[in-house]
Amino acid sequence: MKAWLGALRPRTLPLALATIALGTLLAADRGFFDGVLLALTAVTATAYQILSNLANDLGDSLKGADQHRAADAEQRAVASGAISAEAMRRAVQWVTVLAVVLTVATSWWGTRGMPFGYLITYVGLGAAAVWSARGYTLGRASYGYRGLGDLFVVVFFGPVGVAGSYFLQTQTWDSLMLLPGLAVGLFAAGVLNLNNLRDLETDRAAGKRTVAGRMGLNMAKLYQLILLFQGWLAAILFVLLQAPVTCSRSFLFAATLPLMIETAVKSWNAVTPAQFDKLLKPLALQTVLFALLLGFGLLIDANACSKPLF
Repeated sequence: MKAWLGALRPRTLPLALATIALGTLLAADRGFFDGVLLALTAVTATAYQILSNLANDLGDSLKGADQHRAADAEQRAVASGAISAEAMRRAVQWVTVLAVVLTVATSWWGTRGMPFGYLITYVGLGAAAVWSARGYTLGRASYGYRGLGDLFVVVFFGPVGVAGSYFLQTQTWDSLMLLPGLAVGLFAAGVLNLNNLRDLETDRAAGKRTVAGRMGLNMAKLYQLILLFQGWLAAILFVLLQAPVTCSRSFLFAATLPLMIETAVKSWNAVTPAQFDKLLKPLALQTVLFALLLGFGLLIDANACSKPLF
């Protein structure tokens, strides 16, 4: 049981749930909230993340990537022998089925009363999310080995998760919701980039060509700063464009700026895998806090604060 719990990697779940929370809070700010839908979207996002974790464990083991991991790095279940490859393969299959069922249920509930085409569209997005969760290291695609992991993280942890959950709650499309989605997606890509910076040499030895591996250490660290800067720019633009800004609570998410600056400086100065590894959890938690404060800040300001921002 302990081996399976470790393979599920519970610490990665908050980042996936943050996108759902942000989309739901933004919808609540517009006066829309469905508790059943929130539960469904949260469980579905959790299933996607668990599927990704299990598939990555299996995929990296089958491709031999885990054989090159540093001795002090996080140990994978299949590579360490704690779980057999066949047992992990069955688990991936069962979680895939569960994710598909949850996708259909969430799509049906969120698009009820709308034309049938919306249901088909959301089921299609869910199918793409399932494929993405499996395909990072598993199967012929293995897009993580081709330097495409960052792109998929930005898309699915960003606009798909945030704007998608917002649309299901409100049943209306607002293109501005792509901006907060992009912000969270870029921060999530920053978490992945730190992971790839940590595994820079071992990934190269395994033939895993990540963006960080293609860029090299120094350019990948500059890329990290660009990801964070663009994320903040997207969030600020969203707040300024989404409605008249009347109070400082609209910028409640700015409370995370000192924390992210500290993490950014440490990532710039980091050299060893251990130094990069220590930054993974802080940036992930900062991203979750950022998403919650962005959503709550807009929800509680209601554009009717007694003291104007300027």
